[in-house]
Amino acid sequence: MKSILLTGASGKIGADIIKSFYKSYKLICVDKNRSSLMKIKKKFKKIEIYNLDLTKEKEVNYFLQKINNKQVSIDILINNAGLIYNNPIIKLSKRGKFISHSFNEWKKIMDINLNSLFLISSKVIQNWCNKRSKGLIINISSISAKGNVGQSAYSCAKSSIEILTKIWSHELSLFDIRVAGIAPGFFSTKSTKKALSVNQINHIKKNTPAKRLGNIKELISAIKFVINNKFFSGKTLPIDGGLHL
Repeated sequence: MKSILLTGASGKIGADIIKSFYKSYKLICVDKNRSSLMKIKKKFKKIEIYNLDLTKEKEVNYFLQKINNKQVSIDILINNAGLIYNNPIIKLSKRGKFISHSFNEWKKIMDINLNSLFLISSKVIQNWCNKRSKGLIINISSISAKGNVGQSAYSCAKSSIEILTKIWSHELSLFDIRVAGIAPGFFSTKSTKKALSVNQINHIKKNTPAKRLGNIKELISAIKFVINNKFFSGKTLPIDGGLHL
């Protein structure tokens, strides 16, 4: 049985990936939220869970060393960890003064969405190359990679991920390592309904050629497509009902 290393395992997308691949793959699930990981473990007892901060190199090295010591191979890496953050470059405070986007918040968003992806990916790639193993990396991007007003940090991080996907696809093809991406749009989930107003959701539907929000099963179907289609590489597949057009 092949194995999947999944980051951001406790989020909505992560939980649905676990549910969909639980029976057909060995799942190694990573997340910073320990309590959420434990809840998932109770439901899916066969998965392996690891609580770690992917922005900390020492923690990532220790985790991968444990995996190697167990002689567990990683066949697929799904980089799903991320944090959405809305904040314009400048805004007006309650006191009537303009405040710029916090640099600390900028670094935090870049660390969680981009730098952590680079860190875990580079270490896994190194292991694959040293073992002469094939591999697949699936980077979960976002429609925000096209540039969303009020999401400068998040949009920059996601667009950078799509560029990495393209570059790594070329650099790693020599080693039989495939890299691809998926950029989800808006899906009909509790988190979407919590984050957006009814008017905002209706506006999104109106401007989406499909005239609706996505179903999470359609996102899972895209992940399965990327896994199964060995000729798909270097590109980030938009799953957004045509909203990116």
